[in-house]
Amino acid sequence: MESTFTSYAEPLKPQIIAIGASAGGLETLQNFFRNLPKSDINAYVIIQHLSPNFESMMAELLEKFTHLTIKKIEDKECIKPKHIYLIPPQNNAEIINGCFKLLAKPKGNTMNFPIDIFFNSLAKYKKEKAIGIILSGTGSDGTRGLKSIKEGEGLIMVQDPEEAKFDGMPRSAIKTGLADFILPVDQMGQELRHFIQNSFANPLLKYQEVEYDKEAIKEILHLVDQKTHLDFSNYKYATLSRRLIRRFQVCKCKSFHEYLNYVEENQEELHLLAREFLIGVTEFFRDEEVWVKLQDEIIPMVVAKLKPQDTLKIWDIACSTGEETYSIAMLINEEIEHQEKDVKVKIFATDVSQEFLNIASTGVYPESIAAGIDPYLLNKYFTHTHQGYRVIEKIRNHIIFSQHNLLKNPPFGQMEMVFCRNLLIYFQNKIQNQSLDIIHYCLNKEGFLILGTSETLHSHNEHFKYVDRKLRIFQNQNPTGRLQNTPDLRNNTQKMIKTTPKSDTSIIQHSTRNKTKNNLQFLDLFNELILEQFNSAAVYIDDEFTILQGIGDFKRYAQLPKKGFSVNLLDMLNDSLKKLIKSGVYKARKTREMQLFSQLKVGDLTEDKTVKLIIKPIENLEGNSSTHFIICFAEEEFDKNQKATRIEVSNQTVEQEYIKQLEEELKDVKLELQTSLSNLEISNEELQAANEELLASNEELQSTNEELQSVNEEINTVNAENLQRVDDLEQLNSDMNNLLESTNIGTIFLDKELCIRKFTPAINKHFNFIEGDIGRPIHHFTGAFNKRFKNRIVEKCKHVLKNGGVIEKKILTQDETNYLQRVSPFFDSNGNKNGVVITYINIESLEEAKRKLMLSEKRFKSFYEEDPVMHFSVDPVTSKIIHCNQEAAETLEYASKEELKNINFFNLYKNKQQLKALKFEKLFKEESQLKNVELEICSKTGKTIPIMLNFTVEYDEFDKPILNRFTCIDITELKKTQKALSKQKKNLERTNKDLEQFVSICSHDLQEPLATIKFASDVINKVYAKELDEKAKTYITYIDQACDRLSEQIKALLEHSRIGRNSEKKLIDTQELVEIVKYDLSKRIKETKAKVFVGDLPKIKGYEVELRLLFQNLLSNAIKYKDKNRDPEIRISSYQDGKYHVFSITDNGIGIPKENQKQIFDIFNRVPTEEKYEGTGVGLAHVEKIISLHKGSIWVDSQPGAGSTFYFKLKEK
Repeated sequence: MESTFTSYAEPLKPQIIAIGASAGGLETLQNFFRNLPKSDINAYVIIQHLSPNFESMMAELLEKFTHLTIKKIEDKECIKPKHIYLIPPQNNAEIINGCFKLLAKPKGNTMNFPIDIFFNSLAKYKKEKAIGIILSGTGSDGTRGLKSIKEGEGLIMVQDPEEAKFDGMPRSAIKTGLADFILPVDQMGQELRHFIQNSFANPLLKYQEVEYDKEAIKEILHLVDQKTHLDFSNYKYATLSRRLIRRFQVCKCKSFHEYLNYVEENQEELHLLAREFLIGVTEFFRDEEVWVKLQDEIIPMVVAKLKPQDTLKIWDIACSTGEETYSIAMLINEEIEHQEKDVKVKIFATDVSQEFLNIASTGVYPESIAAGIDPYLLNKYFTHTHQGYRVIEKIRNHIIFSQHNLLKNPPFGQMEMVFCRNLLIYFQNKIQNQSLDIIHYCLNKEGFLILGTSETLHSHNEHFKYVDRKLRIFQNQNPTGRLQNTPDLRNNTQKMIKTTPKSDTSIIQHSTRNKTKNNLQFLDLFNELILEQFNSAAVYIDDEFTILQGIGDFKRYAQLPKKGFSVNLLDMLNDSLKKLIKSGVYKARKTREMQLFSQLKVGDLTEDKTVKLIIKPIENLEGNSSTHFIICFAEEEFDKNQKATRIEVSNQTVEQEYIKQLEEELKDVKLELQTSLSNLEISNEELQAANEELLASNEELQSTNEELQSVNEEINTVNAENLQRVDDLEQLNSDMNNLLESTNIGTIFLDKELCIRKFTPAINKHFNFIEGDIGRPIHHFTGAFNKRFKNRIVEKCKHVLKNGGVIEKKILTQDETNYLQRVSPFFDSNGNKNGVVITYINIESLEEAKRKLMLSEKRFKSFYEEDPVMHFSVDPVTSKIIHCNQEAAETLEYASKEELKNINFFNLYKNKQQLKALKFEKLFKEESQLKNVELEICSKTGKTIPIMLNFTVEYDEFDKPILNRFTCIDITELKKTQKALSKQKKNLERTNKDLEQFVSICSHDLQEPLATIKFASDVINKVYAKELDEKAKTYITYIDQACDRLSEQIKALLEHSRIGRNSEKKLIDTQELVEIVKYDLSKRIKETKAKVFVGDLPKIKGYEVELRLLFQNLLSNAIKYKDKNRDPEIRISSYQDGKYHVFSITDNGIGIPKENQKQIFDIFNRVPTEEKYEGTGVGLAHVEKIISLHKGSIWVDSQPGAGSTFYFKLKEK
């Protein structure tokens, strides 16, 4: 039965999605959020690389692309759905129990990886529901964090690097092989929604069949094994099933069977699934407590018991991409250096994934590893490259990376330490025990085993003692015994297993040689032989009995050695069979003929079966002179007529044959030895003579060498001191040169004879010196100054040399630039005058500042004295007048400015105003300035003068007030004007009110007789219609029309008078208002076939009824005054101009002549036209009055025959 997920009606819960972005991230994020569905309810956390001194504008730049709320992260703030959170520029962030925790960024030059930090915390909090996305950016931040998310079985999305503006971060993430999706940004939202719907709404473990549909899983695992040669059948089904489900959800499958069909059609998915099973999640010094224990206690103990030239052997099982292996190597190397041991180190790092091993062997890792490695180790054992950090060659040389399957390949032997961290937890219990058997077998007594923190020893407690139970560190306490519970030799030799098309036998290939071409030749030779002999097993060996290749089942002929691992055939055979094969190979090598041994009883064969042994010499397939052999074991029927030979130690035939072979080998060796001895004696005599001559020469050389050695030591001592002095002088000289050049001051050093010793590059502005001028007298040079300079500079130098002191003089260059010339003595280390230093400092900017200051002071003084406003400078403590201008003295009727000095400023106020002034005095002291305070002061004669007072404070460099400045403006005339205007305003308001009342009365009084005339006209039309002729009827029609026009004008006039009355301002959406007006005029719009286009219009504060009338009048006029030759087109738009919104209404009507454009807003004014248009002439007057009511303005731009555009400007608030 097919297993499928149960369908649940639970609503989708919001998820937390972390997004890492850096350079080029803004445009990418905008594109990401633009393509999210409107129904999205998730919370998004954006982590960027931000400068702490830069205020990010990300919220403002993103808000137009999303419906979600955007806010900056605050400490201890809990995450809410439908929000986008932005990291503050000054902080890193973590998530703990659903709430943010802000962290201080590292100071100094320490590298910061904010994306890794947040991803790691998200992985701990959300586990399999963690979602991490990497977008455009440089560097590798986020790569380590993605590993944490994947370890917790979360989801990883990465932007397609071909699309990313900066592809460093995406490529670094993809390189880990952990990405579930690699997509363009605009597709991520859709995939996210699909995945969340099919994963989180239906939890992974809620499916109908508890047994996971094992048959389908087994078939999938078989396909993975066939495609990748990786067998996962021994892994826990629960672990595999979770990751299978994750993959088939990514592939949008709904069951194991559907996924099985998918992988059969998409073979590349098998590689992705194998990678999902492996998940190479590791990092340097992972689980810090373990490494501290190893560094402080375990590794020192292991290194301490090593003897000189010993080899320390360590096995790191499931090393993944090598971070753990290199961590081991660094700590081992540190301890060896600390103990000053002369030992060798071999670390065997193995994994089933060649992809991981390829990464590990290069030793190149992203820059983000710096966050997890001690800076001392990072600087010592890594070199920084454009790709990131690379492990130094010395450490890489200690490590052998090899593809190895713990369950299928033979183990390494005699190990002092074995690391097998976080591998056993994935195995079934039986396989865990078998793996621990293998590990125990390869460990030396008292060797150490380090497991993952979640792993146990199961039934192997008797073999190990706990060193640290919590950290899972154990020590082997039993001697290594025979390896138990391991597969047979066929599946346990370190070879690659293959199946040939013609036979279902396993080919064994030696892992240390590359013989793809030789394999094919061997198969051809062996296929010829196998046609003659059946049920065979064969090996292909070299003349040292090393197995190069093999085929068939060897378990009855050979077995692994008890200790260690060997690929020598003789090490795998029992003594009798070893002697027989060794003898047969010797004969085959000597005779170049095939050796055949029949009717042999070997191993556990049945009584009716024997073995035929064939040893055939062949040419070396590699082309060198040594001979190779094929040794074939072939079963045959027992011949009762022929006695079978059982291969045993006591068998005389074998013993005699073996002894005979040894005797022949011994004869050959003796003959070769005798020849070698003869040659050696001749060579020895010649060497002896030469040696005596060399000894004599050596004695002479030794004596000479001793003398030279003594001299050399003295020279080295002196040389070292001199080199140190040279280095010090060079450093000092470099510092001095940098100092002189950085000041950009022209400097000349002269000796006692006034000859040039040294100069700075800046002096070339005044002298054309070159290096060759050093040593020449200064009087040879004139410089870019006036003619008197030559004699004067020499005189000054002589004076300074004789009398000491410093001479300074301002001089002018030929280009009118001011310089300060300073001539000072130069002293040696003993304080004696040893020369002169001349410097030229550019003071042009200082002189220019002085000129500007003088001019400014002159202008200010002139302004201060001549300004028709009173100015007072007052002591901030005593309030006494320090200074005032002439205007103040004249206005206050004092004879002079001096008469006002030392008068208390606040005594100038009248008695009634003095209290008010003193009240303001307190404010003066509290505030740094006050503006436009109205007070009254008294002149010397007692005259009252109204003033407008302004006040500012002047501070010293310590922010202490040193002067109060008061400016008093005589507003006597202004007060008179204000009084007159106030009176005039009241009169106008009264007149306006009377006018409005008059209009209202007129309207009422006129409407009654108008109605009577209209009624009489209607009666005449109805009652006397038969008696009236056509001319009378026409006149009556004129009367009706005149009455209607007069009625409309009266209504318009009344409406005009009421504009702005009884209204309150409020916020109005002009977009909606125009739509209402369009609806009101919809009948006329339809009748005239008018097209009205409305752009984006703003919200403003105003009077709703009046604004509606404004738009109605302008839109109605645009329709009314249409061109008879075309349908009306009307466009309404607006734009912002500072605090105002400018509206425009454009039509394609008849237009307005330029000479009439000024009068169109007058009441009852109508522009003359060829055709007659109905109307009262009040509409545009309404419009202008409404605009004035809103304190705006209106104008028109029009051409006859082309149309008109009415512009009006209204305040936003």
